[in-house]
Amino acid sequence: MNRYKSILKIAIATCIALAVSTATMAQDGSAKPSEKEEDKSIVNFNGLGRTNLLQTGIDGSILDNDTLTPRSLTDGEFLLDLQINAQPNDKTEVQSILRLRNEFGGFFGAGMVIEVRELWARGIIANAVEYRVGDMDVEMSPYTFFNPTEEGTINEPSVFQPQKEIIYYEQFYGDQNTRRMQGAQFDFGLTFTKGLRSADFGAFLARVRGTDFLTVPTRLVTGGEAQFSTMTLNKEYGTKLDFGFNYVYTFDDLQSGEATSGIRNAVTSFTGDLRLINNSDYSIHFLGEGGFSRMSAKQDSLTTFSSDDYFIDIGAKFNIKSKNLRLQANFVDVGPDFFSIGAQSKRVQFDAQKKYYNRAGASQDVRQATLFDLSRDPALYTFELSENLMPYDPRFSNTFPYGKATPNRRGVTANAGYGDEESNLEAQVDAAYMTEIQGQGTEELKNFALVKAATTVHINKMIDWQNGLRFTLGYQYEQTSRGGTEIESVDLNSNLLELGLEAELFKNFEFLLGTKYLVADGSDYIPQIERFNVIEDFPERTLIDDEELLLATGVRYNFKKGIYITLQYHSFAANRNIDDNPSYRLDQVFVLYTMKF
Repeated sequence: MNRYKSILKIAIATCIALAVSTATMAQDGSAKPSEKEEDKSIVNFNGLGRTNLLQTGIDGSILDNDTLTPRSLTDGEFLLDLQINAQPNDKTEVQSILRLRNEFGGFFGAGMVIEVRELWARGIIANAVEYRVGDMDVEMSPYTFFNPTEEGTINEPSVFQPQKEIIYYEQFYGDQNTRRMQGAQFDFGLTFTKGLRSADFGAFLARVRGTDFLTVPTRLVTGGEAQFSTMTLNKEYGTKLDFGFNYVYTFDDLQSGEATSGIRNAVTSFTGDLRLINNSDYSIHFLGEGGFSRMSAKQDSLTTFSSDDYFIDIGAKFNIKSKNLRLQANFVDVGPDFFSIGAQSKRVQFDAQKKYYNRAGASQDVRQATLFDLSRDPALYTFELSENLMPYDPRFSNTFPYGKATPNRRGVTANAGYGDEESNLEAQVDAAYMTEIQGQGTEELKNFALVKAATTVHINKMIDWQNGLRFTLGYQYEQTSRGGTEIESVDLNSNLLELGLEAELFKNFEFLLGTKYLVADGSDYIPQIERFNVIEDFPERTLIDDEELLLATGVRYNFKKGIYITLQYHSFAANRNIDDNPSYRLDQVFVLYTMKF
């Protein structure tokens, strides 16, 4: 720990100074105008400030005979995002975020970055149509346009959330599963007096990629949805029907630049939710989504590749309102060639270059992405759309590596939920048993079994303690198996455990503790996927006997909502028991000051 003393002194002194100055601003009211002032204002200033200083060290047998890898790295940034929001009238709003960022160690302007992080305008046309141009967040159904949650997270302890919040903020991940796009968006709704109660429509057009004016064409994505809701069809039982239509089309503009080839990807789906019974005690729903996709490639005016497939996801949901209990079961069938660029693009790029210790060891091999990296490295995350199925790590997710829209899966899913944020106990259990529809490299099919459980216990509510005290648990078990001959057989098991404790020792002063533990053993074949999701090859069998342990502890002081400072220490150990990569440890000390104003 001696090597951390100097940076800790600098970090703590810097952040305390910032905290004091910011607290003063908040108290005198300059950070936010009063309600009376807001009513008269045309322009409002808000934003986010962040100071993040950290030191990361590596140790272990991996460094034997390694003279290139630095034993410790110091990194950090000072960042201010100034949000300018203007409302020239009651039907128009414009917003921009101007970013000023300086890397740790950059003095007198060295390393300074000034850029526009966000820019959009929105308003209402004729009191009927809402529009937005510029940066926008788009989310549709899980099979058409959706940003599935990343791997390595079940019920993440609070101690890991500050660094994950940075990743989410930098990658424009919203509260739900939205994707950040840049283009135009329109929404409007209709109400009716008979039969239908309402109809809501939305459409968008965004540019995914610009042209290089040579061989790379501009890539665009457009889509729309229509959602309908009926009147109550049977007042005695509370029966009603909600249904909708979704369409997304991703295409290359071959009129841009000198490009002669491009792709087309169209996905269409229909959704339905029949509320059969709804009373004060319980409700019963039959719901689902089904549709199809088409993927093709164009060379001039000729179609050089084309494939299409379907999906169906139908089930029933039962809510016991008096017990705050929710049950659901679905049948899922997603075809082998089903492809949806907007839904299957992952958040994590497992083949991306890591920001910290991407290579290590005497031969400078690329270090495998771990729990440590998934919890704190923004270089692994993206909001970009991929035209191919992205690489995945079967240790973290093998059943649904691309979310619910994972192709070549057939089986059943079930989940049960209990409680909410107001309850003493919140619990959620998800399970799935899936099989491949089409074998990969063999006629034998893989079988997948998945169980995920998440529990949050509000201990302070149980013991009537004034300060906050919360315990979190997350657990995931996954098994992959395949029969056949010795060369065909597959057997992989993985267990991921998360434990967290958040204790408010004094008013606004919290003690944080958390751990993540991964054990994976067995073997699997991980396909190499080329363009149009065609399997190029199966490398040799991947043998896995891994153990990863991530421990974290720290304290956090909350000045007010959205303004806090945290000091933490994380320790990570990785053991690869059957390959040539020796074991290693990573240690991290960091201090983070965040101010939302």
